[in-house]
Amino acid sequence: MPVVFTKTKEEKNLGAMDKLPQTKTKNGYNYTLIKRNTKAAIYEQVHPDFPKNKAYEVLMVTVTKPSSILQKKGTKAGLWYQYPLTEKFPGNEDFGKNAWTFNSLESATTKYEELTNA
Repeated sequence: MPVVFTKTKEEKNLGAMDKLPQTKTKNGYNYTLIKRNTKAAIYEQVHPDFPKNKAYEVLMVTVTKPSSILQKKGTKAGLWYQYPLTEKFPGNEDFGKNAWTFNSLESATTKYEELTNA
């Protein structure tokens, strides 16, 4: 039987769903959560080289189901990885469907309210 890798006990949050992070770095940008509810969230987006140029990303809160994935190649082939129920930060392919970028907090808030009241 293959070994199953899971998060450590401290990271597991004792069975609770993993929530969207307060801060995140992705594609060279730093993201800080400004506002959220059960349906939507607003993040401020800043590139470290241009801290005065801010954008705002609005995303629908989406949840990925728990899953187990078998590693098929490499030195860890044959090992299983478990992923818990998790709120998903959007990937690049989600923009225009589940996530949007705005140049002003006012525009981002309008979209956030639209998603919240939908």
